[in-house]
Amino acid sequence: MPASELAKQLNDKWNATFNRGDAAGVAGLYADDAVLSPGNGETLKGRDAIQGLFQSFMDNGVHDHSIDVIEAHQSGDVLYEVAKWQAHGKDENGNPVSFGGVLVNTFRKNAEGQWRSHLHVWNAGS
Repeated sequence: MPASELAKQLNDKWNATFNRGDAAGVAGLYADDAVLSPGNGETLKGRDAIQGLFQSFMDNGVHDHSIDVIEAHQSGDVLYEVAKWQAHGKDENGNPVSFGGVLVNTFRKNAEGQWRSHLHVWNAGS
């Protein structure tokens, strides 16, 4: 399977899990020792921290998340992608708002043959 198709399948699963409000399920798509940076200068490590971040997004009404692959490459049990992301929510006044940016995600196949996000970084543009 082409790397871009594999990345799309992994992203579709991530989006579906996030959009149904399952923060624990989203965290389960990451490796136990995954590192994530949400573009604010902070770095989170591990599933518990990652789950907490995504739960806070869900609690604040973020929904309709989507990811569109720009480019993906695979080398053995490692897959990496550059993609655009978008989501919707509300601003501090309760008005609908859309936001998005670019992400880089590196996946690694674990011993059970499951792809898990290992390094995930994104930015947010206006």
